[in-house]
Amino acid sequence: MDRLIGWLAPILSTIIITAATASINAHIKRRDKVADERHAETEAKRKAEAEWRDKVVRRLDKQDETINTILTAQCSQMRSDIVHKCHRYLDDLGRASIEEKNALKAEHDEYSAVCEANGIVNSFVDMMVQRVMDLPERDV
Repeated sequence: MDRLIGWLAPILSTIIITAATASINAHIKRRDKVADERHAETEAKRKAEAEWRDKVVRRLDKQDETINTILTAQCSQMRSDIVHKCHRYLDDLGRASIEEKNALKAEHDEYSAVCEANGIVNSFVDMMVQRVMDLPERDV
């Protein structure tokens, strides 16, 4: 019997160690699978967030283009109105009432603020408005 136990002991030991190793390997494999699934989920979330962020950036860029177009048009309209008024007072009338000067100055101040905020320089309009401010006053 001792011979049988001596002969079976190494075999049983090998079987036990092999079973334990297989169990450990299965556990590691399950853990790696879970980790891979979590990684895939994280990557999917990152991709979705990146797509959302890109969509928002594209939308903001389009809004910026629209705002710049409107700003350019508004500046052109204001400049045209100011120049038209200045020519009327300087060339046609040669005078301007206090009310006309105040209204022109207020519009010019708004135009200047928009220009300054957006890096637009237009000294020609500034000089024309100053020339109107220097005109003699006329009665309304």
